[in-house]
Formats: sequence, C-alpha cells, structure tokens
Amino acid sequence: MLIKENLSDKLAGIIGTKIIHNELKSGEIIYETQIAKEWGVSRSPVRDALRMLEQNRLVERDSRGNYRVTQFSPASIQNYYETIDILFQYAFAKAAKNANKDILNILKNALEKMENSLKETDIELYLEGVFQFARVILKTSGNPIVEQMAITLMPNAQRVQWTSLTHNPENLKEVIWYVRQSYENITNKNPLEAAKNFSAFALIHVKAATDSLEAEYRQSPSKTNSALKKPTENRPG
Repeated sequence: MLIKENLSDKLAGIIGTKIIHNELKSGEIIYETQIAKEWGVSRSPVRDALRMLEQNRLVERDSRGNYRVTQFSPASIQNYYETIDILFQYAFAKAAKNANKDILNILKNALEKMENSLKETDIELYLEGVFQFARVILKTSGNPIVEQMAITLMPNAQRVQWTSLTHNPENLKEVIWYVRQSYENITNKNPLEAAKNFSAFALIHVKAATDSLEAEYRQSPSKTNSALKKPTENRPG
C-alpha cells in the first residue's frame, strides 16, 4: 500500500522509472487495473499518474484509449536529440552569461555527484546528478518557455541516457568529462564553448542508445518498433 499523500505523483514516479529503465518496453500497454491491484489503490490515482506521464511523453493513448509506453526507436531518439540540442545549447549559453557564485556552487555539487557515480558505475546516481545540473542550467537561462519545454522532454532524455550507459557503461567517464568542460566554460563566461560541450555530451548518448536498439533489432529480426514484446498475463478486469 502506498501512502495516500501525493499518491498520483508517487505512482507516476514508479511507472516513469520503470519506463526509463526499460522494464516497461516501448509500445507495451499499461493496464490501470493491474497497477491499482498491485499497489492497493483505486484506479483514479493511477489514471492521474498516467496523465502526468503522458504530458512528459513517456506514455501515449492509442486508438482504443489504452495507455502505451511511447515508441522508443532510433528515429525517435534522433528527434529528441535535435529538439533538446536546440533548447539546451541556448540554455547553456545563457547560463554562461547569467551564472553567479551561488549557481556555480550548485552546479559544482551536481557535477561532483556525477563524478562520484564513476566509482561503481552508478547510473542512478549519475542520472540524479545530471538531472540536477540540467534543472539549474534551465532556471539560470532565465527563459521560462525554454525551461518548460525542456523539462517536458527530460524524462525521455533520461531514457536515452539509461539505454546508452547500460549498453556502453565505459562512456560514463567521457560524458562526465564534457559536463566538467561545460561547467568550466560557464565559470569562465564562455557561452559558445559551453553550448558546444552540451551538444557533444548529448551526441555520445544518442549514438550509444541508437546502437543498442539497432543491435536488439538485429538479434530479433521479427521484432519491429511498433510490435515489441507484450505482457504475457491476461488483461486485468
């Protein structure tokens, strides 16, 4: 049983994490009744949680009204990259102009969290640090429209990074190096280089995640992006 306080938020976090970690697969149906039964809650907070995830593009409604995990393919990854690259290059450049000493200290703490993740290749700790770093960059950019657009896309950016680092964990050191470079360029008020560092950082993740999916498709030729493995259990209710 989950504590009722902020129940929908907690369910959204649980389901969202399963999607980011690829425990819920691309295209897989998410059954409200099954989740409600598993967590001992009514369907109402489950439905609210799924609506939250829909806003963040982790789930979508199909023609029958079912919620499905949004498609995750090389093409969708490229689309996310092209969009996020525009938003974050802008945000990093603006942050390099706007950041003060307090902001730099917060960014440094987030960077240290990422660097600590290298000790045991702790992808969860890395994601926690990089998410904190990104949120501060967006806030410091001073553009609430860009901030909101980017935050909406960030769960799928985490999805890309999780796939990237589980496929190629050796990339962790390189992507953190680019974050370190962006931090130093923000500190030195160098907006152009800070933006370039982000683009290079993101491209490493995109390539590794794309390689991972393409390898998976090669191993299962009959599997297409629109027809991935479905749950084996019967539909609840």
